[in-house]
Amino acid sequence: MTSGLSRRDLLKIGAGLGAMVAAPTALAGCGNGSSPQANSPQSKLGALPKYIRFPGVPAPDLPGNDQGLIDAFTKYPTSLVDAWKGRTPGDGKPVTGLAQLNGAAPPGLPGNVFWKTVNERLGSPVEMQLVNAGDDFNTKIATMSAGDDFPDMMQINSSVPALDQFLAAKMLDLTPYLSGDNVQKYPALANVPTRYWEACVFDGKLYGLPIARGLLSAWGLYFRADLIEEAGAEAKVENFEDLYQLAKATTNPKKGVWAFANSPLDYIRMMLSIPAGWQQTDGKMVNTIEHENQQKALEAARKIIADGLVNPDVAAAPPSQWQQWFGSKKAALMGGTYSAWLSLTQQGVPADKIGLFPVAGYDGGSAPGWKGGLNNNIAVIPAKNKDRAETLLKIADFLASPFGTAEHRLLSSGVEGHNYTVDGGKIVPNKDLANERSLGLNYLAAPPPVIASSTDPRYVQLQYAAQQKLAANGTMDLALTLFSDTNSRKGPQLEKERTNMEFDIILGRKPVSAWKEYVERWKSAGGDKIRGELQKAAEVSGG
Repeated sequence: MTSGLSRRDLLKIGAGLGAMVAAPTALAGCGNGSSPQANSPQSKLGALPKYIRFPGVPAPDLPGNDQGLIDAFTKYPTSLVDAWKGRTPGDGKPVTGLAQLNGAAPPGLPGNVFWKTVNERLGSPVEMQLVNAGDDFNTKIATMSAGDDFPDMMQINSSVPALDQFLAAKMLDLTPYLSGDNVQKYPALANVPTRYWEACVFDGKLYGLPIARGLLSAWGLYFRADLIEEAGAEAKVENFEDLYQLAKATTNPKKGVWAFANSPLDYIRMMLSIPAGWQQTDGKMVNTIEHENQQKALEAARKIIADGLVNPDVAAAPPSQWQQWFGSKKAALMGGTYSAWLSLTQQGVPADKIGLFPVAGYDGGSAPGWKGGLNNNIAVIPAKNKDRAETLLKIADFLASPFGTAEHRLLSSGVEGHNYTVDGGKIVPNKDLANERSLGLNYLAAPPPVIASSTDPRYVQLQYAAQQKLAANGTMDLALTLFSDTNSRKGPQLEKERTNMEFDIILGRKPVSAWKEYVERWKSAGGDKIRGELQKAAEVSGG
């Protein structure tokens, strides 16, 4: 499923207006909290798979880079590589999996044609447990861990406390199977670039498969040009005043239209050059909440909300509702991940009327955006399944089949003639059957992400251009690549407390000045300890 929503989106549903959520948290390749040496490049090197480009698939028309920019294809392939023709990766036995559910549950068997077809192609029937993302998913993993009752393959997010120790105690070390040249047995997994695998290495051992996203996980501010035109305004933001006036022009409560589907707080932070997460400033780790412009950002977001420019029902609405408002012309502006673009057009936003605003400086000029983590999550194989590891990795290899293969087309679009048809080279989805594919398989293994569209070449160019700019000057939270044991244990609670404070301030429940006092509490509650651990990790890694 491509919802464009992140783990932080789901954590913040309860806070609603608390903040415009930022890009998803990625897993930080790490070691035990007492072993910062595990963060060293040398400790990772021996565990990483060798990158080998998948044979036969087309080369990108617009190549990506190591800064997160992903490959783009201006031409959609008309012929596909059948990577598993005449073969199946499975052993005939059921394969159980656990993944998070971000929307409605898919229809079951025998009616789900997509599911039935995937089972046939895999050669093993897939039995998935789908659990609501957020606290429900974390509780499920804790319950499984207590009883050592894990499935064959499962999704793991960075919200698992003491993640490195959990993996070492419960999950299979994949280093003997995938490190270096060993990965050649699994050509689709070998096709995943090295930068995504680095976050799967813990204490010098490879414990997971990366579910790569690249800059598709970055956060931006979408606009609907049609609503802006109808309001007699221009889709241009060069400073905060432009943003505010645009919001006023596109808000019409009598018609049930508000400018923002969700709060613009994080976009305003970017306008004020507040960087993402943890950064090194003059050799010292500094967190974004400590930035001198935080109170100014909170005041600006507070004004937008107080002036009635954000949908008043957003506090009680899930993130999926924000997309529905945007898609049904009830909002002209919406914060979302770069991956949301195609799903928004599928929900009815005209392809030629949607775009992402560049990050303008608060007082003019430009400002750096925020990159998300390179991976959405990692997928792991519990250690108790060691005897079946090679079969499970073959199944993962099938699920990671890259763009340009028949397997990728099946997994991303469904069964031709049922889930979609091809008309003049364009993939035409059957929207009524889209939920058949919501099995969560894309959280158990995935190919490198690409920018591609059979119906909208304009999207490819615009998405690539937006990512290209962000790759060059965006900031990324260093805690996504460095490990802190305290952050692993206390991070989710500190995040929730921060969100609640933002919520209280921008809704006018507390004064903006309360932020300064909150920062001091954050430091003593774990912020300063996280700072020290990340500082040590950065020194070991050469940062």
